[in-house]
Amino acid sequence: MSTRWRLAAAILFVFMGAGAQQAFLVPYLERVNGWSALRGSYLIGVTYLAMMVGRVIHMYLFRGWSDRSLTIVGSLSYLAFTLAMFGVAHVDSYSLALAAALVWGMGAAMMWAGTAMQMLAITDEAGGRYGTSMGILYASANGGWFVGVLVLGVLYERLSDPDLSMLYAVAATLTLIGILLALRLPATTSAAPPPERGHVVAMAIKGQSLIPGLLLLAASLSFGLILGAFGTYVQEAHGARWVWVSVSLYPAMRTVLSFAAGYVMDRAGHKPVLVGSFLAGAAGLVLTVLWPHPLGVVIAATMLGLVSSTVPVVSGAMVGSVDIRQRPLAYGIIFTWRDLGVVIAAVGANIIGLRLDLQAAFSFFACVFVACGMLALCLPRAVHDQR
Repeated sequence: MSTRWRLAAAILFVFMGAGAQQAFLVPYLERVNGWSALRGSYLIGVTYLAMMVGRVIHMYLFRGWSDRSLTIVGSLSYLAFTLAMFGVAHVDSYSLALAAALVWGMGAAMMWAGTAMQMLAITDEAGGRYGTSMGILYASANGGWFVGVLVLGVLYERLSDPDLSMLYAVAATLTLIGILLALRLPATTSAAPPPERGHVVAMAIKGQSLIPGLLLLAASLSFGLILGAFGTYVQEAHGARWVWVSVSLYPAMRTVLSFAAGYVMDRAGHKPVLVGSFLAGAAGLVLTVLWPHPLGVVIAATMLGLVSSTVPVVSGAMVGSVDIRQRPLAYGIIFTWRDLGVVIAAVGANIIGLRLDLQAAFSFFACVFVACGMLALCLPRAVHDQR
């Protein structure tokens, strides 16, 4: 098995466990601890806020670490969070949950930086296309999440409240398998020297980084909505048995389209992929608003997956056009915007009550997606689009 596919297998299992549990986190904490949906969404907000900060500062705190080291240590934070959530079912401690969320967020930034740089380096050596490689990386993460949602969803439905912590015991086991696979990855070169502060600011305001970042922010709003409000809404409206059914459609769509987006991007360029996905997402949400029906939830989950599957792949692949010494910084800056979008939606959805009026939320996202489709036309042409 090639290094690229071994890396993909490791990520698949990590997301089958720690990744998939995110869809159940808020309703899980409501059942085992009686915590409100807002308190649960705060944990998601802390996680992605820490991840947002960690995107850049890990280059200073862990200078000289190899991409492989960042991947492995970062993956351990995923395991730590699942174990902590198992623990809070038995020890009612919100402080423990917050600390675990903070550690997980910082570790997640490390893991994604390590895996992305590994995948781009593998692509450089193979002389291949960045879109396809990043598509494989994100498809493995989304595929793991999809399978994990199915497995954990069955447990979530069938376990009684006193035994529900077994959900996180299974999630931890799956995550551990992924970490063991990551340990078998070959060693890679050390990370680039930490950037000067002036370079950070310059990279943050460049159109090549700023526009993809803004598009990621918009796409991640849909991801944050899934994490922060969608599961609770479905549980209250249709019962716990429907949570995993509806939520699983989101990663299922992302799994297929992550790979497809990278493949198409390598052949048609990044603008058609971005514009098409945003406009298609907007059209699907408008249809959902105009056609009130239980299938509206299905359509909504599918369209949210459509948008958030393509933008991270294209944005990550565009980093391949950047000078190799600047790639970690460019990747960190661009995906900082993505984490900010998750924080805003995960916490804000519950604060302003969007979970009680998803029709209004769908209308809002449809307008945002149309605007993003237009903004994507302003992107500079990537180097690999000129081949």
